[in-house]
Amino acid sequence: MASKLDLEGMQKFTNATTLQFLSLEGLYKSMGYEKRNSSYPQFTDHCFTGEYPVKPIDANNKNFQDNQLSLMSSKS
Repeated sequence: MASKLDLEGMQKFTNATTLQFLSLEGLYKSMGYEKRNSSYPQFTDHCFTGEYPVKPIDANNKNFQDNQLSLMSSKS
């Protein structure tokens, strides 16, 4: 829904009186943690933060090694 509507549009669509989102820190607090451990997060929150534990490497990368599996298609 959020990809197609702004906050006001979602509020109207759901017929909600108010609508707000939690911050990432608020999410962690709601789960019982004082704060998010940025060096080793307690949850897999990479879809929200963009911070992936392992950097993606593909065949087009100059640092690619032959013994590493590439998930990128070799077809153009």
